[in-house]
Amino acid sequence: MITDAQDGIVVGHVGIEVKSLNRSKKFYKTLLGALGFSVIMETKEGIGFSNGIFGLWLGEASEPRVTRKAPTGEEFVVADHLAILVPDKRIVFETERKMIENKFKPLFPCEEHPQFEPGYYAVSFCDPDNYVVEVYTRQKPKPL
Repeated sequence: MITDAQDGIVVGHVGIEVKSLNRSKKFYKTLLGALGFSVIMETKEGIGFSNGIFGLWLGEASEPRVTRKAPTGEEFVVADHLAILVPDKRIVFETERKMIENKFKPLFPCEEHPQFEPGYYAVSFCDPDNYVVEVYTRQKPKPL
């Protein structure tokens, strides 16, 4: 029986269908590059990124199956939302800085979200297809 993350259960990769691969590449190369990801494969049909633990794959749809509207900020839960956990606030700040430097405006800027849990600190962006990508950190649990 698997009892905790130490037993090795993690999400290995996520695939995202995009309308325009070329349009999405700059967004994801900037965001994931700030987090230490590398491009591990790139073709005219798609691109894959990895940090050695987690992978993100983008593929252009010949005929998009879903169209998303940008969130308003009033939603309790944002569907099609990818949240990437990082070790500390410095990485959240640096990611926001690099994204803004590359002309990507945060959907929700760096800030604390104590309503989620103490120490929850995040920045969120909408990709070109209105998927929400959040980079966050949280307070490390205290040892028992």
